[in-house]
Amino acid sequence: MAQTFIQEGEKIMSKAVQYCTRCLTPSTRPRVVFNEESVCNACQWAEKKKSIDWAQKWNKLEKLCDEFRRKDDFDVIVPCSGGKDGSYVAWRMKHDLGMHPLCITVSPPLQTEIGRRNLDNFRNSGFDLIEIRPNPEIYRRLCKRMFVEQARAKFPFVIAISTAVAHVALKFDIPFIIYGEEGETEYGGSDKYVDQMFMDSESMVKVFHEGNLLSEYLDEYSKADLKWWLLPEEDNLKKLRITWWSKWESWDDQLHRDLAIEKCGLQTSSGEIGTFTDYAQLDDILQDLHMYECFIKFGYGRATADCNLGIKGGRMSREEAVEIVKEKDGAFPENYLGNYLEYFDMNEEEFWRVIDSFANIDILEKVDGRWRLRPAVINALEKGN
Repeated sequence: MAQTFIQEGEKIMSKAVQYCTRCLTPSTRPRVVFNEESVCNACQWAEKKKSIDWAQKWNKLEKLCDEFRRKDDFDVIVPCSGGKDGSYVAWRMKHDLGMHPLCITVSPPLQTEIGRRNLDNFRNSGFDLIEIRPNPEIYRRLCKRMFVEQARAKFPFVIAISTAVAHVALKFDIPFIIYGEEGETEYGGSDKYVDQMFMDSESMVKVFHEGNLLSEYLDEYSKADLKWWLLPEEDNLKKLRITWWSKWESWDDQLHRDLAIEKCGLQTSSGEIGTFTDYAQLDDILQDLHMYECFIKFGYGRATADCNLGIKGGRMSREEAVEIVKEKDGAFPENYLGNYLEYFDMNEEEFWRVIDSFANIDILEKVDGRWRLRPAVINALEKGN
């Protein structure tokens, strides 16, 4: 079945919201594709993974590591914030594949205490770590600008975890970089990257940066100001071999959590906003706003994302997931509102004006001053059509 939406700027204008019949992915998710049975491409991929010869994939990863292996120096870069996925990849690269990883993190804009502890615990579990801490005022201004213009407050961080890491890789002459999951395939975006094993500048900018080039901000900032957010020159970028762990091993968030807790000191949290999990997205309070922005624009938030993982992992039924989403999705992080107002240098009226300007009124309505899914959309969610 063809997608049932058209895009107009940053808003998704629904003709009729369609939901995957297996998980809770809506047609408003950017770039998602449904087949004739109304199954999203992420669920199609989850089924296809069951027939993949992962042992053969692992053998290929071992050979890839052999190409870059060094006896007396770092030979791979693993971006890691101290969370479950980066910790898992770094541990496996070091202890199972015999590599010498240099781990890199970009400090998030508004780091949490547990995020700080988890990063320190990860480093103390036996890893070399470079922490890039951009000029906080430039960082803040970029976050505010992207919040006001696109409702993407955390996107300067999202961009920097590829651009800044690439700069460090070139500086240290470590051409091999391995990230966690390739999200378009795993979570339901473009199906173009299913067989793409390595990241190039096109996929980096068009998909993972959502088309944003911060070189367009050079009218306001210098190149030095934006160093961590600008792509290296194309000739230099081509020197790097950038891949994702999910291309070589079946992606399993629970497996990653368990290893990160046991081996890398990962601490979990409680009372997370808009979801039921306690082990993911703990690093930064802007992440909670980011997921609320997703709900405002596209009608799905953190509970939907976590439930989809639970469904694909066989840990819950679609019916159970629907009830969780109806209860928890789209919750605004009230406890952090004061932090956001201070960080963006806004008053409450200005803040909500931005939020409201991006609300997708085709699928949302205001109830008691907060945006909620319309009854017809909830009905489609429940039925899975």
